[in-house]
Amino acid sequence: MEEAKRHLRFGVVDCGTNTFTLHIADAVDGNWETTFRQRRFVRLGLDSFRSGRLSPQRMRRGLDVLDAFGDTVRNFNVDQVRAFGCSALRDASNGADFVAAAAEKGWHIEVVDGGTEAEWIHLGVRDTMRHVEQGPGSILTVDIGGGSVELIHWAGERTLGRWSLDLGVARLTDWIKPKDPLSQQDMSSMRRIIDGAIAPVLEAVSAAPPQYMVGTSGAFNTLMALENRSAHWQDPRVADPFEMEVLRARCVALAAASKADLHKIEGMHPDRVPYMSVACVLIGHMLERFGTITQVYRSRHTLAEGALVHAADLAHHADSSEPVNGAGTVTVEGWHPLLG
Repeated sequence: MEEAKRHLRFGVVDCGTNTFTLHIADAVDGNWETTFRQRRFVRLGLDSFRSGRLSPQRMRRGLDVLDAFGDTVRNFNVDQVRAFGCSALRDASNGADFVAAAAEKGWHIEVVDGGTEAEWIHLGVRDTMRHVEQGPGSILTVDIGGGSVELIHWAGERTLGRWSLDLGVARLTDWIKPKDPLSQQDMSSMRRIIDGAIAPVLEAVSAAPPQYMVGTSGAFNTLMALENRSAHWQDPRVADPFEMEVLRARCVALAAASKADLHKIEGMHPDRVPYMSVACVLIGHMLERFGTITQVYRSRHTLAEGALVHAADLAHHADSSEPVNGAGTVTVEGWHPLLG
């Protein structure tokens, strides 16, 4: 009888500024397969970029979601877990208080800097571009978060540059306090902020201008859902292309829409509405500034999936003499059983 494949079950949590994500996957032979995935809207960083502090209400919401994630991890018999915190937890003066409270629930959150966040995102996104036919041009990955935007310039296996910019949609909203719908002044203010932030990036990529953009975030997922209703059912391990002119036109239209109008759009998740117009200004302006881009893709992989790519590779190279079972007796660097 053929021996059953040895595997570990991993659970990774990305504590984002707007959304907390739990992704559970089985690692077998250096690859991973999704068992369960869930996103919960927390808006941990709501108003924090102006005040400098996470609000008690948002912290409670985040801890409640981590409680629920903990129950899910136990129900799925996850062997080892890992949790990451990004922009809101980096910047808030009381971010450490949230991390300490999460630790009491068994979640040891690694608050990573922008460069490290970009590295994890790149591992995840690159995994979805392996089966996409591309020309010789370089690629610009754009991950739009609530607090920051991570940009990775790459070609093949080479990373040409990476940047973490303070351009997240919650941060821009906190700074500008835009009208509803966005006014022309609001849009102009955002474009000025964007131009200042991306100026060094534009200079750096000029030696090998990107031909492709890969977008990963709730905004890109929403735009793809509006363009292609069947996209949700396609292979999430493969990035899918936008129609360029449709994408540009939709960004213009959604940037000018009121929140009431956004709520009426079929396929628009209500939790995406507060920041959708701001995200569309950001995407549209970046397409204009990075004028060599001829094709845009949507990737459903981001930081969590990058961590899973790395974990599956480490597990594959673990000492084969050590047993791997439901108790998780092989320890993969950076991962640990959920405590509590």
